[in-house]
Amino acid sequence: MSGTGLNGTHQPDDIAAPNVRPPPTTNVRRWAVGTKNKAKVKCVELCVNKMWPHESHLVGAVEVKSAVSAQPMTAAETMAGAMHRAKAALELIPEAQFGVGLEGGLETIGDATFECGWMCVVERSTKRVGWGSSARFQMSTKLLTPIVRDGKELAEVIDALTGETDVRSNLGAMGVLTNGHLGRTEAYSHGMLFALAPFCSSRELFWD
Repeated sequence: MSGTGLNGTHQPDDIAAPNVRPPPTTNVRRWAVGTKNKAKVKCVELCVNKMWPHESHLVGAVEVKSAVSAQPMTAAETMAGAMHRAKAALELIPEAQFGVGLEGGLETIGDATFECGWMCVVERSTKRVGWGSSARFQMSTKLLTPIVRDGKELAEVIDALTGETDVRSNLGAMGVLTNGHLGRTEAYSHGMLFALAPFCSSRELFWD
């Protein structure tokens, strides 16, 4: 459903399911997203409209600090960054019912290092938290060395290798490495849907 976000930005019509116009409703869900990264915000818009297609959604994006390193190196650190973003966004948008944080980071499993995104949703009224993560992709030595040796972020490495600017806000590393077949917005969507799951399925049956 098209509308104006909490930060005054216009939400596009294509966030609803194709050829489906949700019926009028007075129920509005308000979301505070702790980033202005276009790919991440678009992911949230798409997923909340997919989960609740017959409700209106106002998605506000605010720039906040992650409170972790610019390039998280463990799953725990990445998750901490996502949660901090969600809570900080709620503080900055007091009318929002849910805070959302999305954070990308690395994780070493055995001898291999992977990258993925972690998503955290915090409900203001209950303090309940939903978690999800994207699929992982393996980091090559060419990608990992500048991060470990020079303290670079993955986004900086990808920009340098591609000769482009701000890849993280568009295709992201995921889109570049899949040759455009799986961009960051789509790659993050499964994790975002899982983070929303506690708020759309039966709490009595499935959740603590």
